[in-house]
Amino acid sequence: MKKLIAILMSLMMLTCAFAEDAQPSYPWEIIEEDGKTFIKITGNPSTGYIWTVFPIVGDIVNVTDPTPVEKETADEALEGAPVEYRIEVEALTPGETILVLRYLRPWEMDIAMECPILVNVDENNALFFMPLDGMPWNLTAVEIMAEEHMILAENETIGQVLCTFPEDMPLPTEGENIRVWFNGVMALSLPGRINVLGWETVAPPQARMMEAPVDETP
Repeated sequence: MKKLIAILMSLMMLTCAFAEDAQPSYPWEIIEEDGKTFIKITGNPSTGYIWTVFPIVGDIVNVTDPTPVEKETADEALEGAPVEYRIEVEALTPGETILVLRYLRPWEMDIAMECPILVNVDENNALFFMPLDGMPWNLTAVEIMAEEHMILAENETIGQVLCTFPEDMPLPTEGENIRVWFNGVMALSLPGRINVLGWETVAPPQARMMEAPVDETP
């Protein structure tokens, strides 16, 4: 019963996160210019911090590296002032992925800010964006079900959850601590069930990212 209550509370938290506008928490917004879609985000390169971005599923959208916007006047280009960056997002095929924006210093392990954004591409290649507050989940793999390509995982807050992985994605090992990325939807079952879009190992000194295969053909 306690696990069921924990699952229901987690779902309520996710629902509230979706219902609220998360923009004030993160320095990003979506803009359209010249028929293109961009994520606009603010950073300060004078501090040594940079933005990085990558899709969890690599064949849904194409994203460019964050590019600074040229300032029109000398006053706007003051040394040490925040800089506006643009990240172009191009739809490739219908589906959904998560764009993970991380603000960090390349020579440090700590991440100053992480912004996961759920991106959906419809049948007409239209793009839809949703902030994912409270994502990802940190879990421990307690049972591996290789034939079903799923695992049973748990943490102290939500209890146990079944995680289904794409067939072409490697599975974690039993006892491994992982961060799981999914679209924020958990099926109301016992235990709850989620469909994994991507995952990474939580282990020092550096997390190992496991993604769906990315087609790098030009």
